[in-house]
Amino acid sequence: MISWLQTNFQKHFRVLFIVLLAVIIVAFVFTIGAAPGIGDGRNQDRSVHFFGNEFSTDSQRQEFFNAAYFSALITGAPLNQDQLTQYAFNRAAALHLADLHNIPGPNSEQLTEHIQQLGMFQGPDQTFSREAYQRFRDEIRASGNISEGALSSIIADDYRVNKVFDGLSSPGFVLESEVIQDLVLDQTVWSVNVAEYDFANFSPEIDYSEEKLEAFYVQNSFRYASPTRRTISFVEFAALSHIAEVEVTEENLLDYFARNSNKYTKTVEAPPSEDPEAEPPAPITEPATFLDSRDQVEFDFKLEEAKKIGQTKAENLALSLVEADNALGTTDSLSIEQIEALIEKRGYQIKRTTPFARNETPIGLNWSQNLIALSFQLTENHIYSQPVIEGDSTFVIYLESENEEFVPSFKTVEPRVREDYAEDEARRLGSSKGQELADALKAVDPDSFIAEAEARGLTVSEYNEFKRRDTVEGLDAGLIFSASELEKDGVSDATIREDKAYIVQVTKKEIPEVTSEDEEYTTRMEALKSNYSQYSVSQYLSKVTNDELARSGLATAN
Repeated sequence: MISWLQTNFQKHFRVLFIVLLAVIIVAFVFTIGAAPGIGDGRNQDRSVHFFGNEFSTDSQRQEFFNAAYFSALITGAPLNQDQLTQYAFNRAAALHLADLHNIPGPNSEQLTEHIQQLGMFQGPDQTFSREAYQRFRDEIRASGNISEGALSSIIADDYRVNKVFDGLSSPGFVLESEVIQDLVLDQTVWSVNVAEYDFANFSPEIDYSEEKLEAFYVQNSFRYASPTRRTISFVEFAALSHIAEVEVTEENLLDYFARNSNKYTKTVEAPPSEDPEAEPPAPITEPATFLDSRDQVEFDFKLEEAKKIGQTKAENLALSLVEADNALGTTDSLSIEQIEALIEKRGYQIKRTTPFARNETPIGLNWSQNLIALSFQLTENHIYSQPVIEGDSTFVIYLESENEEFVPSFKTVEPRVREDYAEDEARRLGSSKGQELADALKAVDPDSFIAEAEARGLTVSEYNEFKRRDTVEGLDAGLIFSASELEKDGVSDATIREDKAYIVQVTKKEIPEVTSEDEEYTTRMEALKSNYSQYSVSQYLSKVTNDELARSGLATAN
């Protein structure tokens, strides 16, 4: 379901602007994130909250970040762990402003209109598709990762965030000269020659002396560092392991079917066509009755209840760890031996991962990035986690061991060093070769550009009468932007793209006369104002978020 959602939620949700704050808020260092241990017994004397969101326990924090995760997911914003943390705080700040200004959630009509504008619900004709919407609802029900009610609440909150954005947005200040300059760049007519040099024909001599290789190794030792790797021990409470413990009654199944009837369908033959020569109609899908799907209903019900059993057992185990931890009466955490004694007393199986780094998945396990990130948030002073729900399982994990980052000796990684050095040196010599060619072409008469380029082994293509935003077959538009400061007959420096070098000669540059009377002037002015206003909103929300993080103690100033 996740990949399907990411593919479809690519536009039409203005909460995306919050993501921009991830590159603006740099004044603080987060001290908790989703870190484990904040909610243990030794911290219960202090209630931590961020704009009304409680952060005193792991479950409260997980609920907070889960809401942000699904918000970002349906927004179509790919976020890493750090960005998601930032996104969550920014979103909460915007919702706080919505509360302060009494911005209501959407009524039924507004919510319907809002949903119909989302990109994932649009068909090929860019209008709302009921089929896409129904498919989405079916995916949500089937996944079990979040209830429809919870997701509806998230979407309604994001509607309010959009209203905050609308309220804060005001026209930015744009100089007339900025608008005119932008229009001039768009309307300038270009003709250019592009000389292309293929590095397949370039075989530089590379000095592989040990002195050179060792110097490269010292300068680039970070490339060869073996990252910190952790081995994590864990207890997995898999739902399938608890299915036999679930008691089933017919009443339970009928109630479950009534709540989830849309999940169950059956395929039947379509009515025959009246045309005897027509192809047989394809089978059709229609809702299934309880009796049609009873076996599947029973399995689904048992699985749902078994997940709850697993979660309860995980919570009881975690509670016993916290109680034992508190009984120590010190700031030290439980030891591995004490944790394993408690686990074994309850008869649970302990499993261990292979050593893995932050950007790796333990061999043989299908762990999510969330579980991997949590593994690296464990500390020596608190080595175990609260229960973590992953799909149909609930985990309690603890830190078994850690191998610190280290840099192997030069001799150990010499083959890799040699390979990297060759690649870097070839790139450096290629850049030098490209600039050498550019300097040579700059030195000749403009009319001799093509002849000189071809004599030096370059291929020259001519492109005439175009503007910078035109799509010109065979021409990389980026080359024009890089040559935009050149005048007629000017020659650019070499631009290296993959295995080729490009040198541009401007043969024509017609700059139009543009004034504020231009027909596109007003439209361009409004577009630039909108860009500036969005940046202003981001700066304002950045300050609001930073102030609350400092007040709540969730972050400290650098």
